[in-house]
Amino acid sequence: MRTTFGTILVLLGCLLAAPAVAAYALVGEVTDRQRYLDAVEPLADDPEIQASVTEQINAALAGKVPESARSLVDQSVASFVRSDQFRQLWISVNQEAHPEVLAMLRGEEGGSLSVQGDAIVLDLGDVAAQLRERMTTEGVPFAEQIPPIDASVELISRPAVRQLVPAFDLLETLSVVLPIVTLLLLVGGVLIAARRGRVLIVGGIGLVVTMLLLVLFQFVARSEVTARSPRPELAGAFYDALTSQVMTIAWIACGVGGVAVIVGGIASAARSRRAASPPPRRRASFSR
Repeated sequence: MRTTFGTILVLLGCLLAAPAVAAYALVGEVTDRQRYLDAVEPLADDPEIQASVTEQINAALAGKVPESARSLVDQSVASFVRSDQFRQLWISVNQEAHPEVLAMLRGEEGGSLSVQGDAIVLDLGDVAAQLRERMTTEGVPFAEQIPPIDASVELISRPAVRQLVPAFDLLETLSVVLPIVTLLLLVGGVLIAARRGRVLIVGGIGLVVTMLLLVLFQFVARSEVTARSPRPELAGAFYDALTSQVMTIAWIACGVGGVAVIVGGIASAARSRRAASPPPRRRASFSR
């Protein structure tokens, strides 16, 4: 009876493990500004991000630069996007965009300039302004005559984000309680059971299966978000950055599940050997 009850508790814990991991990792990654910035900062070095920003700035410069200076301007743009100066501006731009990303995930209406129509837009105005100063300093012909550049990059569409709003709202609500309940169910189920080896095997297999399903869901959700975004390469890069911790914890949990299966197998085998071995014989004593 104890083993049956413990197995039920462990299976319930396995069912809650996937949303618990998503709640703990994703909610913390997105809602905490510093963790969000730490996640998106490396994207400044992503070739697809750099190519998209370069494309938008070059498009904004179209018709504003004489053809004779176009080659030098293109080289300056490419050099600037790969510089540390661009990295700092990238962080600054994302600091302004973070409240809007969070508002869209929560289903709130944002009123700032970083939301235009149905998409979150990263305003590259500051990037373009510093680029103009850099080109002037480097002596690029006609750079000082270039008017203010209006450039932006559409990042994630509102329809794509709204698909995840109900799930995110639920995860944010349960982000503290759910991981604790999951751990109590898993640990409590093992401790209550009389045959802990068997329960460990069941729990380990269940944990591996649920984590693999979580990984599969992540891939499916990524494809949906990128398919509905104006710039799939940017949306995909941001999605990977913000869900990387979810994937890391999921694979760690898979490893924990595998270890639980091995430990449970060893414990069950030892129990079986003890049950099969004959009881020790008592030596007969003779009294005179």
